Amino acid sequence: MFEFSVNPSVEELRVNQEDFIYQKMHWDAWQTPRNLFLALVGELGELSVDVASNEKYTNQVSDETDKDERLNTNSEDSNSKVEEVLSELADVLSYLICLAQECQVDIAIPDTLRKDESSSSFSEVSWNEIEVTAFYRTVRISEKTGIISDFLSICFSASRLADEFQWIIVDKNLKNLSRDKQNITDEKIKDLFCQVVVFASKYAYDLPKLLQEKNIKVAQKYCKSVGILTKDDVIKSRYSHLPLFHNNGSLSKDPDRYLLDKSVKTLQPSTDRLLCKLLESAGLVAESFQWKTDLDDALIVPAISDPMHAHLCNQLSTITNLIQTLAQLHSISLAESFNKKMYKNRGKYSLSNSKGDFVKYSEKAEDTSDHDLIKNDPEPIIKYPTATTLADATTAMQLFVDERKWNKYHKNPRNLTIALFGEIGEVIELFIEKRSSDFAARLGDELSDCLAYTVRLASCCDIDLTAAMFHHFP
Repeated sequence: MFEFSVNPSVEELRVNQEDFIYQKMHWDAWQTPRNLFLALVGELGELSVDVASNEKYTNQVSDETDKDERLNTNSEDSNSKVEEVLSELADVLSYLICLAQECQVDIAIPDTLRKDESSSSFSEVSWNEIEVTAFYRTVRISEKTGIISDFLSICFSASRLADEFQWIIVDKNLKNLSRDKQNITDEKIKDLFCQVVVFASKYAYDLPKLLQEKNIKVAQKYCKSVGILTKDDVIKSRYSHLPLFHNNGSLSKDPDRYLLDKSVKTLQPSTDRLLCKLLESAGLVAESFQWKTDLDDALIVPAISDPMHAHLCNQLSTITNLIQTLAQLHSISLAESFNKKMYKNRGKYSLSNSKGDFVKYSEKAEDTSDHDLIKNDPEPIIKYPTATTLADATTAMQLFVDERKWNKYHKNPRNLTIALFGEIGEVIELFIEKRSSDFAARLGDELSDCLAYTVRLASCCDIDLTAAMFHHFP
């Protein structure tokens, strides 16, 4: 088994991160669980680019001898490609350690129960000892899987955390959760940590050493001669170079007719690569909203600048196009799947039970048969449009949310971004598990959920998604 050259305990890594963030950078105001989760999603998006584009340099090796030969290679090109993956993977580990600290999850111990004491410190377990434990816990990464499949397994583990951080009005930590709920969160964070450790070990990525080196580079990047760059400074500078996008009404003679089942021009890329592209765009959206304090949530949309608006138009259009491409690639009618899913959801989240309630995964959201979904609801159901276009889907989702008084949750793009990432994870799950006879129907359901949150996010950010699609994908 590969051993890491630098073998600190996980607690030592946490202390180093804490010193870097709180003492050197003074970024403590932004270290909330939702901020850190969005940042983690952003880094996974960046990592997806490097994994997909550098697969031939970072792919699995057949035995330890081959691995040693790869590590000792003199190819500058190969080394630089691997370094790109390593750099982003170190960022993923950094945010994961911070997230575990804020949620008081001891990722160094294998059991699922929390420690009795209220402490943010980790157990004194070495990195190489963690590696052994992680291999026993991790079943989705094996010697038979390739690097893209392994990366998608990490993303699926991360997406399972979306349930813990979505549909929150005011950002807060998880200290007040019930013990059962906290144990579920602990287990998900530990699972993700184990996936990252096994991934690093399998491909001989010396992460502890790299994380220490990365902190030095980040400190140099964000320090000015006059002081420290704040997170706000970083956000303001990120989108200054982007071209503006304005919907001037001249993008199409019939802008409402952008069909959900529009034929997508594609070179038939592999599903894995499409999923990586989907994660990339979702990560770029997450980076737009990640560094906010508790008081910023209500001010996010009014504060969206023109360059950031253009950036979101581009990414949400790309996400929509990728959803359409995945549906077309697997012979699925996106319009038909979306309409069926809307019908199911109207029964699953009936008006009598769901008005103003955001706890969707509860006894109020039980699955029912297609024939009995709506008939017992005492309140009248308004006429929903049969969605054949993006405009139809946008209208249907707005009516659905208005009826249930969920606007207070859907007006925050951070909620919708996290929910979208969670649904992308469910799409990934279908491709990493054994195919079932109802695969196409389930994929249609999950792609419909992704589309639903994409159009809601566009509406929330005052983006005409139809116009943006005609602009980016005419």
